[in-house]
This record gives sequence, C-alpha cells and structure tokens, in this order.
Amino acid sequence: MSNSPIKVSKQYMELASFQQALIHKSVSKTKNNERLEFLGDAVLEIVISEYLFNTFSDLDEGVLTQMRASLVNTQSLSEIFLQLECKNQLKVSKGTDNLDETHKYSIYAGTLEACIGAIFVDLGSEEAKYFILDIFSTCLSNLSATDEFKDAKSRLQEALQAMNQELPQYSVKPNQEGTHFYCEVNLLGAVFSASSEIKKDAEQQAAALALKSLAKS
Repeated sequence: MSNSPIKVSKQYMELASFQQALIHKSVSKTKNNERLEFLGDAVLEIVISEYLFNTFSDLDEGVLTQMRASLVNTQSLSEIFLQLECKNQLKVSKGTDNLDETHKYSIYAGTLEACIGAIFVDLGSEEAKYFILDIFSTCLSNLSATDEFKDAKSRLQEALQAMNQELPQYSVKPNQEGTHFYCEVNLLGAVFSASSEIKKDAEQQAAALALKSLAKS
C-alpha cells in the first residue's frame, strides 16, 4: 500500500462530529467515537460491497466475501488511517498512546470507521460513499478477479504445511474486563503477539506478523 498522505477536506475537519470521531474512549467515556464507529462500520461495508458487486459481476458470493474481507479488516483500515493528514489529531489517553503500534491497530481502524460515520451523519450517504471510494482508491485499483483472497491464518497454515512444519499454536487471553484480547502465536521457536478488541482480529494480526517473518527467513 502506498504511504502517500491522503488529504482530508477542510469541510470534514470543521464538522463537530468529525472532531468527535477523533476522540478515543480512553479519553472520555461519554464523548467519544464509539457510536460513530458503529455506524461507519455498516456504511463502509455496504459501500465496498456495492462496489465489488457492480465491478465483478462474474464472481460468486463466496469470492466477493473474501475480496471484501481483504479490504475491510483491522490491518488495512489502520494503514489507511495512518495515511490521513488528520491522523495526528487522534486523541487517546497517555497510557493508550504508550502502547506499541501493533496494539493500536484496532484503535486506528475504529477511528477511520468513526470518521466515515461522521461524514454520513452530517453530509449524507453520497458524501460518505465519495470519501470511502477516495481513500480506498489505491486498494480498489489493485484488485483482480484472479487474486487469491485468503486470510493471514489460512496463508500461514498453508505455508507451514508446504514446509512440512508443525502448524502454529495460538494463545488468546482476554483482559480483566473482557473488552480486549491478546494473542500470541508460536512459530519455529519465535513468538509473535498482537491485540485487538475482537478475538479474531488479534489472531489474524499475530498470524500476519508471523507471515512477514517467515517471508524474510
């Protein structure tokens, strides 16, 4: 994915709801971006689904679902958020800010969804659709019906099987409140860890880190 910064319209930045989209729950329990994230998640899924449905008319539901999952996941959303010019305006608590980048992926992804929700609320569905297709333009232009769309865990398993190695072991533990999950995967004597508010995402992120290491070895 390109690391070129993505401009954010001044019109968006002046929206009160967009400013709220940049407030993580660690800063405020009442005025934060959680509700906007909930809405933005749904808007994002339908816009990407509609694009794929119209663009790849010959693909069946299963492939379209895999294709969408390759676009809309914690890793890709966090990478897009980190390209936004407004990324430095994200407000998190000091403790949250001190987490390593891997542990903040879910925060970045959720904030991007909240930004989409804010645009939808104040400027309507067409503007939200325009914003989504703009920030996903590079990803969408690189899509091909012949691509393989498998998640990180599946690709890691296949790679290890091809090497006649043992399959990875995942260890997932929730925090005390049960609101965050920490995953470790043991691979060829090394341990890769990640965390997310969603158990499945934590596993996928850990698998993705293990895959990167495997590719370098």
